[in-house]
Amino acid sequence: MKARTIFLFSILLISCNSRDKGREADESEQSIPQKSSALNCYRYATESDTINLKVIHVGEAITGILVYNLKEKDRNKGTIQGSMRGNVLIAEYTFLSEGIQSVRQVAFKLEGNTFIEGYGDSLDQEGKQIFKNLDSLTFNSSIKLSEVACQ
Repeated sequence: MKARTIFLFSILLISCNSRDKGREADESEQSIPQKSSALNCYRYATESDTINLKVIHVGEAITGILVYNLKEKDRNKGTIQGSMRGNVLIAEYTFLSEGIQSVRQVAFKLEGNTFIEGYGDSLDQEGKQIFKNLDSLTFNSSIKLSEVACQ
């Protein structure tokens, strides 16, 4: 009797483990985001200018780090917090430049594995620079941040 109980318990345990593994595979396949990883890095670089963008996808939210190092302009580095609206990343960029903290809205259009920064008329709203109209942004195709390996 004891051997039979152990045998049945073993079969039940193996059966449950097999079902759970199948369920885990199904659930992981359904939860795969469009990007292959939750961390992606992008870079624009010329001899005199660089822009680095590191984005972290957490559900629908996107956070990350953005650094501008442009010739004849002050270097600024900060964090972004936003989300994707279709193929456009809209985020608040909180940054330091010459020791002063500022906040402005940024937009980047995703085309393939490249982000293109958007520009448009802006206004000051409670100390933050925001775009007047997100639907009328212009995306400059000459400055493209290409996906690179994160460091």
